[in-house]
Amino acid sequence: METILRQFVPFERLASARPFGNGHINDTYKIVVEAGGTQKAFLLQRFNDRVFGQPETVMDNISAVAHHLSVATDYPWLVLKPYRAKNGGWLFHDENGHYWRVFDFFENTRSFDVVSCENQAFEAAKAYGAFARALANMDLSALHVTIPGFHDGEKRLADFKTTVAEAQTDPRRAKRLTEAKQEVAFLLSNQSVLKKEALPPLPLRATHHDTKLNNVLFDKKTIKAVAVVDLDTVMPGTVLSDFGDIVRTFTPTVTEDHKEVREVAVRPHIYRAVSEGFLSELADVLTPQERHSLPFAGPWLTLMQAVRFVTDYLLGDRYYKTKYPGHNLVRTQNQIALFQSLQQSLHQP
Repeated sequence: METILRQFVPFERLASARPFGNGHINDTYKIVVEAGGTQKAFLLQRFNDRVFGQPETVMDNISAVAHHLSVATDYPWLVLKPYRAKNGGWLFHDENGHYWRVFDFFENTRSFDVVSCENQAFEAAKAYGAFARALANMDLSALHVTIPGFHDGEKRLADFKTTVAEAQTDPRRAKRLTEAKQEVAFLLSNQSVLKKEALPPLPLRATHHDTKLNNVLFDKKTIKAVAVVDLDTVMPGTVLSDFGDIVRTFTPTVTEDHKEVREVAVRPHIYRAVSEGFLSELADVLTPQERHSLPFAGPWLTLMQAVRFVTDYLLGDRYYKTKYPGHNLVRTQNQIALFQSLQQSLHQP
């Protein structure tokens, strides 16, 4: 690791190196070095190029977004900036074929995995709203589409239907298709939610696309949000992607891995908090159509996630990491239950 870090920053001595965080995609380490009599911490990360086929385009996006946020006059949050390697790029390619990158480590901050109170939800949603507001005037031609069709409901539906059709004639998948029979039927019966005509045309914006709670850093003392991180999926999209994933991941009573489906429900007070936090920064930026569409963002993205989970289950768990047989089917059932709860809340006065 010392040799790799020296490709990005000069220093005298490596003081410590340890794994950091619990991300599922990249391997991350907190590295502390000494230089000039002082210590400084960095994040050294091995980039997973199996998820992102073109690592350089991801880093180009991160660099462009970091620059835009850094010069914005109305963005007081910390900005995650990559370091350039000696080769002039944002990545170092080692002899084993791995890609590495380096960022500053933000001291005196912490993250949370589960929303525990309204203030926490408000703060994180506000941070994502501020992030979107600051990028509202960004030239989208500066951003690459790093994962084509990432939040394209019709593409996810097409992949799902193809997988179901193939499973019907593949003896190796027959058992899984039988086990997921009810879930497949439910998703097919609700597929209209993911059709393009279900929502009005919305403007493209620079969108985070992974608005989980743990991608917001909080000040350790004040518990105020101070940074939005993990910019790997920033690319053109609509506001529904970011608000939808906030609703999907912040508001449930339990996590997406929870097995007891009857315990899955929306927490209304958390939903109100994220709506207020997000709109506190974006209300005057969004178009009337965008504001009108926000209540549908949660059900839309949650159903899409259910489709993705069951598709991966039928394919033999190729994409999502699983901890036990049937894990992706449990996730599918969980997201269907959350979708139903969100749909019910839409129709309540």
